[in-house]
Amino acid sequence: MNTHHTVRPGLVFAESVLPGHPDKLADQVADALVDIALQQDPRAIVQIEVAVHDRRCHVNGRLSTAGAPLDRHYVEATVRGVFERAGFGVPFEPIGHGTDYACPLPVDVEVDLACTIDEADPAERDLRELTDDQAIHIGYAVGTPETHWLPIEQHLASRLREALLALLVNDRSLGGGPDGKLLLALRPAGQGAGGLTRWAPAWVITSVQHLEAAPTVVLERAVRRCFTQRLEEEAARMPALLEPPGPDFVVRFNEAGPFVEGGPMNDNGQTGRKLVMDFYGPRVAIGGGALSGKDPWRLDRAAALRTRQIAVAMVATGFVHEARVTFAWGPRDARPSGVVLEADGRVLDDATTARWLNRFDPNLAASHAELGLAQVNWENCARAGHFGRDLPWERG
Repeated sequence: MNTHHTVRPGLVFAESVLPGHPDKLADQVADALVDIALQQDPRAIVQIEVAVHDRRCHVNGRLSTAGAPLDRHYVEATVRGVFERAGFGVPFEPIGHGTDYACPLPVDVEVDLACTIDEADPAERDLRELTDDQAIHIGYAVGTPETHWLPIEQHLASRLREALLALLVNDRSLGGGPDGKLLLALRPAGQGAGGLTRWAPAWVITSVQHLEAAPTVVLERAVRRCFTQRLEEEAARMPALLEPPGPDFVVRFNEAGPFVEGGPMNDNGQTGRKLVMDFYGPRVAIGGGALSGKDPWRLDRAAALRTRQIAVAMVATGFVHEARVTFAWGPRDARPSGVVLEADGRVLDDATTARWLNRFDPNLAASHAELGLAQVNWENCARAGHFGRDLPWERG
């Protein structure tokens, strides 16, 4: 008797947030400080945690650079610049003027530098090629170049976020603000070419900050059109993977009520609380910790990106649909103590694994140099995403 049963996929989900969301604001501040440390010293030692609430930005941890410490005034100015680039005051002009959003203008942000800002110990800098902790990291890729090797729901959530941000920035008559989030659900819709699951948009739940006097009915309609149009464009671009929104597609808008106070005035934010969004979505284990706030010699950053690069290269061959790469490290490792490469759920043998590792050396120094990690704009990664964009580890 045939006992094989095909597993039918269910709904899949992904979320994304705008740059003014308090958690993502904290990530951007942390990574902007990584950037200025690396500008002064490519081997800078950085481990930063950020918390934002009300008008205060609290920075804890360490910024250690060769030659001389970073100037504290420059560090404070960098923090305030992040608030501006996240949308507080520019381009959302009414913010901070006391009548609407009640979010601080960058100049009014109270920067609490409770961190160590010092000159790095040369002996410690010389040991950057060796790990200082134990850790596990997982890189993942799916063989669909149309989704930039990401799970389709994760790719689409990022595209909807981009479209929403562009709408709010470009049409100020809508009165939208810099804080917001969205949650996307896709339902299975049969099989497409090559036996891959084809998906259809089921719904989007979104919350969008707005001016007190904003035309919220007009804003809601504009957001609904924005999401529908972007999903239609994506479906036209990859018809084998995605159906356009049907008559049952729903956009649920600001169901908690008016969303006037946003950003850190609405909620506290902390570095590293958007891990699922920063990686591959809830369907995929991530292994390690937060990406933001750490210099690129740190395992949580360097190893996460190297494993992603190897996974992308595996699926880019066209012979693998789903790749998962796992590194496990011990203290003082230059290379991971354990490596597992999986192709479509099958663990690769030692010889095949060795061939991939000859091509992509997992040595920490090699990963750092070959990916150019000292030259990456980390603040922009925190804002726009570490994966699915034109970045060195995405090219396989």
